[in-house]
Formats: sequence, structure tokens, C-alpha cells
Amino acid sequence: MRDPLARRRAAVALAVLVSAVPARTALTADLLPLAGTTRLDLVWVDPTGIAGAVFPRLAVESRSILDALGAEVDWRAGEKGVVIGPGSMAVIAVPTFHRGRGRERHVMGATRRAADGALAVWVFPDQVAWALGLDLETRGSWGMHVEDSFARAVARVASHEIVHALGAPGHARRGLMTAVLDREKLLSRSLDIDAGTIATVRRRLDHAVLSADGRAVLPPAPSASIEETTALAARSLSNPSRPIR
Repeated sequence: MRDPLARRRAAVALAVLVSAVPARTALTADLLPLAGTTRLDLVWVDPTGIAGAVFPRLAVESRSILDALGAEVDWRAGEKGVVIGPGSMAVIAVPTFHRGRGRERHVMGATRRAADGALAVWVFPDQVAWALGLDLETRGSWGMHVEDSFARAVARVASHEIVHALGAPGHARRGLMTAVLDREKLLSRSLDIDAGTIATVRRRLDHAVLSADGRAVLPPAPSASIEETTALAARSLSNPSRPIR
């Protein structure tokens, strides 16, 4: 039976999804064909504060990765009670809550299809910390360099799931979009999106339309898209907690 803390975490996650995830939008008279560069409006939502003060560094790192898609990437921090419109995408940080065999799968991020067909992007910072050999309970002793490394890793997981939500249902053999992201990938100097994934997402961005407030609205994801994609963590069993340098 799920413990009370897990139930509270699940309730928080559900409440955020109800208020923050955009509904699927039909093409109406106030939506016009998009000319020029697509603008991606991304909203960071951290209702429990589990990720801490990662947002400024996360936004810079994620923008540098997603620029390869050929879109104008705009990140903003969502305030309490934020309502996300159809031209924006919520990226939600929540604590892990395990279900069944999921206890053995260290899932750092997930893109899940909601009941109305919209895609919700979740990031689990506690699992990102696990992959790096860090413990959120001792965060006060991390120091600036470790905080920067953690923010970079969270940004890469978030970017991985954003790419899924933009229309890339599968994983790649290399780069950001591999199914498993280990410490080396999360902390490497750079982590690129593979050419095949870029081509897939750009084709979908080509079909975006412009809303009345100037934001890009993507068409519904293709029916072939899987119902849930995840970014799994990997950690060296021989030396999982070596210092971050």
C-alpha cells in the first residue's frame, strides 16, 4: 500500500497537471499559418520546490540544446497557480512516487499522454540526483560547482522530454535522445540531438500555426506516438558517488 507521503506527492502531481497542462487545441479562425521561425514557449513549474534554484541555469542549458531544432526557445518560470494556454508547454518538476516494479526503474523524466490527448512533461529531480551520485538531503553542502552540474543535468532531462512532446516518439542510439542517460552524458561538455530526431521534429514544427497572442500551436501528435516515453537513469555500481569535478 502506498505510504501517506507518496499519496501526497501523487496528489500534488495530479493537481499541477489539471491546472498546468495545455488542452488539445482545434484550428479555429484565430489561428493563422505560421511564417518564419517557430517560437516554443516553455514554462517551468516546480510546485514543491524539489528542484531548488535551478531555473536560470536550466533555461540557458536547455535553450542551447533545443536551438538545434530551428525554433526560438523561450523559457519562463511559472508562478503559483499559473494557467498554461495552448501555445505553451508546461515542464513540471515533481518528487518520485513509485508504483509496483517502478521502484527498480530510476525514471528521471517522462512524457505522458493525458486523457484529452495532450502531452504532459514531467521531470523527477530526485532521480537526476541519484544518477549523479548526489543526495538532495545533503544539498546544503553541495557548493556552487555541484549546483551548476545538477542544473545542467536537470536541463538535459527536461530537454529530452520536450523533444518527445514535440513529436519524436522514439529514442536514438546516441546523444540526448538515448533511452538511458548516465552520469557521463548528463555532465559532458555538450550533448547534442541526433540528426534524425531533429528532422522529425522540424517536420512537425513546419505545421505549427500562430495563435492570437503570437505563440506557436502545434498540431496534435501523430497517432503512432507512444503513450509514455521515459528517460532512465544509469549509475556506475563500482563507484556511484565519485566527486563531480
